[in-house]
Amino acid sequence: MKKIIILLVVLGALIGAAVIYQNQQNAVMNTAVTRGVKSRERLLPDFEVTAVKKLRIRDASSEATIIVNEDGKSARVAERGGYAASVDRINSALSELYEQRVANKQQVGKGAWAEIKVLPPGEGTEGVGTQIELIGEGDKIIKSLILGESISIAGGRSSTAFDGGTQRFVRIPDDGETIWVVSNSFFDLEPKPESWLDKSFIDVKDIKEITVTPAQAEEGWKAGRSEVTETEFKLLDAKSGEGLDNTKVTLGSLLSAPTFNDVVATDKVAEVMKDAVKAKIVTFDGFTYNLSAAKQSKGGSDRYYLTVDVSADIPKARPAVKDEKEEDKKKADEAFASKKKSLEEKLAKEQKFAGWAFEVSEYTVNNFFKKRSEIVKVEAKAEPAPAPPTGAAASPTAPSFSMPTPGAAPASPPAAPLAPAPSAPSVSTPPIELPTAPKTEIKPEADPNAAPVVEQKK
Repeated sequence: MKKIIILLVVLGALIGAAVIYQNQQNAVMNTAVTRGVKSRERLLPDFEVTAVKKLRIRDASSEATIIVNEDGKSARVAERGGYAASVDRINSALSELYEQRVANKQQVGKGAWAEIKVLPPGEGTEGVGTQIELIGEGDKIIKSLILGESISIAGGRSSTAFDGGTQRFVRIPDDGETIWVVSNSFFDLEPKPESWLDKSFIDVKDIKEITVTPAQAEEGWKAGRSEVTETEFKLLDAKSGEGLDNTKVTLGSLLSAPTFNDVVATDKVAEVMKDAVKAKIVTFDGFTYNLSAAKQSKGGSDRYYLTVDVSADIPKARPAVKDEKEEDKKKADEAFASKKKSLEEKLAKEQKFAGWAFEVSEYTVNNFFKKRSEIVKVEAKAEPAPAPPTGAAASPTAPSFSMPTPGAAPASPPAAPLAPAPSAPSVSTPPIELPTAPKTEIKPEADPNAAPVVEQKK
């Protein structure tokens, strides 16, 4: 009986604790829709995208300010010295805010704002959300909202096949203690200046030659190719027996559609480009890229920087072709004009990158740091045949001469023996006079009636 009573007491205590906890939760987050601001379909019902002249995003540790330029077609990032901002990202973020629907609303007292992270920046570091300020003419704030904590839910408009979706608390200061819930994480609205930069960059195509000049002049090198179809480059400043090891350096795709992570304001370029390696790239299209690449180590990590200055020699007219048909000339002129325009637009775009230092990945610039001693291979030479030992006798070629023709008379005595071959001359002796072949002795013909001479056997 005592055990039953004890169990009932414990059960009652648990139920009581649960009720108290639920009441506390209800006090913190009352979902009654009848309280606070009237429910609405859109989060920002009277928001006009075209009225925004500045977008400021802040949290407890960082800030990004994007300013729309006077032309209304471009923008800049204030924290990066006015470098160009991504217009596509700005338009996407503003359109997202304009179209955002409300999923739910809750009444939350100010004392609980930190719990759902909707406190504004400047009020401590705990429970601070991301404040979005949409600013119009005269720096007047059109709309202000604070993005709070994100929560995962089962199902919903933002759900995927792998999760239930994400909702986020949003507090609008003008709406008092009403907290809105939206089915959106607002991933793009982050207070990182580098994330708002226009990331378009140079695109080096069809490299003809490249020259690298490091601080140690003896480690510099120059490589190139004569045709754009060639896959391997040659060492243009090669010394006798030297060649380029194309397995140690990648040049064909160097700086082809590279990206950068961040930019350095013009007043700090000299600092980050200290001890930079110089490089010059010339393309088959007449573009010249004068580059500098630097590596800076700080806080136990390495960062890489790149500066670029672009020029180009673009032909103004197509060379005349003798006896060219009018139809062929028209097509060729149109193709030339189209390519000329494309190259001029490319030049204008890439010349805007001058004066800035770009933080890039190690992969983007690692070939510029390759030393000559690391990429040059010494080609093997054909070794000559070893010389004979000093003082050894040379083997002269045996003299050639005609063998004597034996006489026809059987009775004639044997021919005189050949003179013995001369001994081999030493290397230092003068040329030896070759012996003359002995003359055949002519004898009278044998008497046909004479008895034959029988050769005796030995």
